[in-house]
Amino acid sequence: MKHASVLRTAIVGAALYCGLAGGVLAQTIDLKLADRLPQDHYVARYSTNYWIEEVQKATGGKLKITRYPSERLGKSKDMMALAKTGITDIGEFVPGYLGDPLLLSTVAELPGLVPDACAASLAYEQLAKPGGFIDKTELAPQGLRLLYVVGLPAYQLFTSRKFDSLATMRGLKIRSSGPAMDAGLRQLGMVPIRMSAAELSESFSRGTVDGMAFPAASIFTYDLQGKTKYGTDKLSFGSSITFYAISTRVWNKLPPDMQKIMTEAGDRTTRHSCGLVDQEEQAALKKLEAGGMTEVKLSAEDRAKFAQELSTVGQEWAEAADKRGRKGSEALAAFREALSKLPR
Repeated sequence: MKHASVLRTAIVGAALYCGLAGGVLAQTIDLKLADRLPQDHYVARYSTNYWIEEVQKATGGKLKITRYPSERLGKSKDMMALAKTGITDIGEFVPGYLGDPLLLSTVAELPGLVPDACAASLAYEQLAKPGGFIDKTELAPQGLRLLYVVGLPAYQLFTSRKFDSLATMRGLKIRSSGPAMDAGLRQLGMVPIRMSAAELSESFSRGTVDGMAFPAASIFTYDLQGKTKYGTDKLSFGSSITFYAISTRVWNKLPPDMQKIMTEAGDRTTRHSCGLVDQEEQAALKKLEAGGMTEVKLSAEDRAKFAQELSTVGQEWAEAADKRGRKGSEALAAFREALSKLPR
């Protein structure tokens, strides 16, 4: 049996593999993984680092995955291009940052739908895994194959400016991660400002934003706890889905046993990470309060108004997508159905 050879091109930086017989690797395969997360981000610790270790252990080191954190290979908003051109083999994809190509995936960002990280992760996984609705409509056409999902808990509102009611939320300039969250913030009278999490610290200092709809645990990752004076709990300003996917061009060159190992490790990673993310969220909220953040508890009347204001956002999002020929109503129905089938 001939040994596999690895051909590298300076243009795309992708590894092409040949001579793989019987699904047995003759030599080590090297893959690049690119994401936006800092090296020690809790999502990376619970998911990406875990997945890499699981795959490398199961392959006996025959597959080596090198992670490039903190946008070292390129900006998160350009991840689609980075994967298509071969600059990276595996990427972290944040639908809210990537716009039209992953429009339907932003269904998971809609306010009021997901209660926690595990619900977000498992519902989206059902739609995005091979053969699922989002796989067929978005991922496969973009040349991507899902590896694992990291959904985040329901986002809370955190600000440097005081607020204590729906009325005093109005007019606040709030960081948003994508169009679905934009719609919810506007419905509540706030001003959404689209930016990455990495831009938040400077934006606070300049007065560009008053706060963010954000997971509590990420506040510490981006060192924003000193700017977080007020925050809600047990509301849902939306959420966020991050998923890791491999270029199908690269995937199709891997032997079947390697594909099986990566798929099974991905399934474990989705479930392993979501529980830890939910635990991290609750611990972070307690830590913020201990550090002096004031928890804002809306009145029963305001909570009812909050739910009423946001009740139409999902349907409006779906109809807007439908008008663009993008099957928004189908995506919303499929996501709600996936959520309804999860264990309570």
